[in-house]
Amino acid sequence: MDAMARVDGAAPMAPPGQRRMMVFRAFLAQNVAVGCAFGGFGVSVLPLQQTYGASSGTAALALSICVLVLGLASPLIGSLIGRIGLRWTMIAGVLISAAGYALLAFAPSMTVVLLLYALPLGVGLAMFGPFPASVLASNWYAHNPGTALGIANTPLFAAILPIIGLIVIRDHGLATFYLLLAALHLALLPFLLGVVDGPPDRQHAPADAHGHVSHGMITVGRLMRSPVFWIMSLGAGYLNAVGITGVSHLAAVVAERGVAAAQAAGLLSIMGGSAVFGSLVIGILCSKLGAPRTLALLAAALALSWLLLLSVVAFGPMAACALVLGAAGAGVFPAVNMLSARLFGQDSLPRVIGLFAIVTLPLTFGIPPLVGVMRDATGRYEPVIAAVIGGCAVVAVIFFLMARAASRAAPAD
Repeated sequence: MDAMARVDGAAPMAPPGQRRMMVFRAFLAQNVAVGCAFGGFGVSVLPLQQTYGASSGTAALALSICVLVLGLASPLIGSLIGRIGLRWTMIAGVLISAAGYALLAFAPSMTVVLLLYALPLGVGLAMFGPFPASVLASNWYAHNPGTALGIANTPLFAAILPIIGLIVIRDHGLATFYLLLAALHLALLPFLLGVVDGPPDRQHAPADAHGHVSHGMITVGRLMRSPVFWIMSLGAGYLNAVGITGVSHLAAVVAERGVAAAQAAGLLSIMGGSAVFGSLVIGILCSKLGAPRTLALLAAALALSWLLLLSVVAFGPMAACALVLGAAGAGVFPAVNMLSARLFGQDSLPRVIGLFAIVTLPLTFGIPPLVGVMRDATGRYEPVIAAVIGGCAVVAVIFFLMARAASRAAPAD
């Protein structure tokens, strides 16, 4: 983090220690939000089925609804951040999400569980999760935020909470686990009380008594008319969708090629674990290479990894591919944050990322099931994955071409 401060060229009014603490707060917020929503759900989905007599499809729908609400709410959260600041937006999100987990402990039916995942949890996740946490980290390292974004988006709790959850659910039950998640949210509140939107230096207006810094955001209309916004959104949205496709279909793809079920499960574990360091590594790459070039490399890495998966059956090369797929998928969001700030200005980041989340929903929710439909229609995965690889190649070319223009693009006013 000291290196980050040197790269950033921080003004004396914003000491490196304060900047590091803001990134640490962003890291904690993102981890509590994502760790509870994703890691916590992964370990509770089977107990949910047993408790409420729900089918696997109905239980899995809970997280899908949560993610859908997260995407739909993001543009509104971007505007809310502009009005009341990051501190109160994030604190309100933590309280809403904590209430949701506490209510889950006493939910009388699976219908109520689905409603709670949709509203308190989905909205809360949008208000203090990866989106606002990334804005906070980026604001404090506005000159070169890649490493800060990588640290803030490292999903450590998503790997730890399932282990803790297994023990708690086994010994004390599902309701106790949900109450533990609610308590974890409340433990986050003292850290969020110290959140300040950005440093009061030449890049930011002075903060008010509540830690809110006034921002001049780009208008929604101007952003929606910007060709570069749509190019960025479609390209990065496709890469996000390919990452989700890997989680959804990797085991089936390798099983179709004769790989044993135990090895397929091992590949999924490798993919999930690689996300923990993938975000940090990609963030550092963004700082060194720039976001457009990094996104181009991610697209090329995804294409090459899927191509190799279709060419080998040895576990070692497949494990390497799974490692790259997981790391690349985790790195898309930090890279998009950095690119958005470069293209449209740091002050417009909440609005840009909010709109990015909603315009890419058709890709992230449409492509993974479409891959399954196309596989059923063709009878095998090879032609479908070949199409995915072709799309990644096109996206790589687009971002390589954007890399030259991004360095010369002036921030929007």
